[in-house]
Amino acid sequence: MNFAVIEDSRSQAEVLKAILKGEGHHVDVFADGGSFIEALKTTKFDFFVLDWILPDMGGDEVLKHIRQTVGWDVPVIFCTSRTDEDAASDILRMGADDYMAKPLRYMEFMARVHRLLQRGRGRAGAIQRHGAIEVDAEGRRIRINGSEVDLTQREYDLAIIFLDNVGRVLPREELMSRIWERDTDVDTRTVDTHASRLRKKLGLSGESGMVLTAVYGQGYRLDPVSPS
Repeated sequence: MNFAVIEDSRSQAEVLKAILKGEGHHVDVFADGGSFIEALKTTKFDFFVLDWILPDMGGDEVLKHIRQTVGWDVPVIFCTSRTDEDAASDILRMGADDYMAKPLRYMEFMARVHRLLQRGRGRAGAIQRHGAIEVDAEGRRIRINGSEVDLTQREYDLAIIFLDNVGRVLPREELMSRIWERDTDVDTRTVDTHASRLRKKLGLSGESGMVLTAVYGQGYRLDPVSPS
């Protein structure tokens, strides 16, 4: 695995590099966001370890760039000196997979890395099934009862978010930030329109074994439903 560690503390970065290399991974270290973003143009990374506070930009800006250019399937762990609940909520809502407070506990850090790597291997190597819905993550295809469904890129991305968060209420604002982050003219009606299309295309009124419900004043929740 090719890791990118974006961390301005040289001592912290070197410890992380040594630990990850000891597990057989390749590690590139970047002391600021700009040098990392430049390297991302020519280098493929499989995992990102990201500091919240960098000398040239915020970690949130770097995370946004990762999601825009690399996608949502690559794992990102934040390492931060911020330990308040609001910070944790902000980090996860922005699209990080996990976070750890500094000073890091390195055995716990590697355990979290291994968990995210195992999750990624499961997604890439197998077909995920939710009722009659089959997700081929590697091919970015969704099938219903074996027949491929014609989806736009954003419909596919939205469907994956719903399917990865079964039983959880997803606020419209979170869905907007994850799917339409670069579109300033998008509002919550766009989310509703795409959710309505997915409901029809994927049989999310129960036909597929899954039900997509609009939760009043909050967002959407996808749930399994038992066949009648």
